[in-house]
Amino acid sequence: MRYFDEINILRAFAILAVISIHVSAYFTKMDTINGLAALYMSIDVFSHFAVPLFIVISGFVLYNKYSDDIDIKRFYNKRLKSVLPQYLIFSTFYLAVTYIGSIVLAKPVNLDIPHIIYRYLTGGCFYHLWFFVLIIQLYLLYPVILRLYNYCDVRGRILELLFTVFLIGVLYNAYPIPDIFILGASTQILGVATKFIGYVFYLVLGMAIRRRYDELLLRSVPKTSPYYASIPLLCCTIIGIFDCAQGYFNLDTTQILPMIGSYWRWLTAMINPLYYVVIFALCSYISLNIVSSRSATLKLLEKIGAYSFGIYLVHAFILYVLVLVFQRFGFDWNNWLFYPLVCIITLTLSYLSVKILQKLPYSEYLIGSTR
Repeated sequence: MRYFDEINILRAFAILAVISIHVSAYFTKMDTINGLAALYMSIDVFSHFAVPLFIVISGFVLYNKYSDDIDIKRFYNKRLKSVLPQYLIFSTFYLAVTYIGSIVLAKPVNLDIPHIIYRYLTGGCFYHLWFFVLIIQLYLLYPVILRLYNYCDVRGRILELLFTVFLIGVLYNAYPIPDIFILGASTQILGVATKFIGYVFYLVLGMAIRRRYDELLLRSVPKTSPYYASIPLLCCTIIGIFDCAQGYFNLDTTQILPMIGSYWRWLTAMINPLYYVVIFALCSYISLNIVSSRSATLKLLEKIGAYSFGIYLVHAFILYVLVLVFQRFGFDWNNWLFYPLVCIITLTLSYLSVKILQKLPYSEYLIGSTR
């Protein structure tokens, strides 16, 4: 199986973006839109390429290793071992943390067994664990997706396949999945169970990139390309800021953009995947240049990329504690230094935590492989 140095660099970019999302998301606690809130929103909008990039990388790596007929039992055994134990362990950990925190803060605690099971099934034990439910769904579906991909590849229909899964993703994101009632309570379990539909495009894109990777590398990229890419990135980021302002500050887009206000959900559903693809291309361009430079930056990003799985698992707890501590000293999201300082400390402590946890026996079942 071929190894690609640039993949770990892309993983590093993705995990840095994840931390960036979770820190910049504190703009939702602000009362009004000001310069700092607008900056947070722009960072948040841009950083949301993180999970799609992780899925593209998954498609790339899976197709690199499993491109033909696969042993289904062996595949599922290996893939589920790589995510399920870690998910269950950290779900239990975060569930305990939230319950203890609620007890300390004298908040109500729901210990009903159906509620706890629901949180495990939906990635609801903490806000970032939904990603593991998504990746498990995609792993379960990969053999089917691979058969469809190879069927289209033999017939030269990959572009049609990409367009189809792109359109399906747009439709899925444009029409909200309704809640359903279970045991008399409204739940989002239908939306969680179908979450993969909005991400199949990125998985297939990763597979297609791996299939044509050598051809893509041979194509020369003009040095001015990153500058040209900044134009659509800026436009899409501005649209994303409007979307955030509409969702969290009750901004009425129909007054600002009367021609498209009523089609806003469709607009964002169509633009976001294309926006992320441009960011993927930019990240790939940068990663290839970093790999070829063999600089100290390469070694640092390789380490962060190798530890990205574990960093994803532990960073939310570290961020949670950091914000609680900083708030005690009057330092919160209303300070201009909050974002850079909290991002740096969260990344550093997460990295060191994974490095320590790696030394434990059977650490791969706790924080994943760090090869």
